[in-house]
Amino acid sequence: ETETAPNRRKRTKTASTIFHASHLILDLNAPALADMCRPGNEATVPIDGVDPEVFKMMLYFCYGGKVGKEELAANAKAIIEAADRFGI
Repeated sequence: ETETAPNRRKRTKTASTIFHASHLILDLNAPALADMCRPGNEATVPIDGVDPEVFKMMLYFCYGGKVGKEELAANAKAIIEAADRFGI
C-alpha cells in the first residue's frame, strides 16, 4: 500500500504470475499447498506473501530440481518461510 493523503491508503496493483502444477506432485511434496488446490478445479489460487521467484524455486524443488547455492544464499529466509508455509 502507498500513502496518498493523510489517513488514506491506496492499494498498489502488482502484476500476477501464474504457475501450473500437478496436484499429485503437490500432494507428495507440498501437502499444505495441495490442500489449497483441488484436483480437477482449474481456478486460479492466489498465493500472497511469497515472491514469485521464490515460489518458482520452491515448485522447481518439488519437481525434483535443486536450488543453486547462490539463489539459496540470496533468498534463504524467504525460501525457508515458504517451504514451512506449504509443508515442504
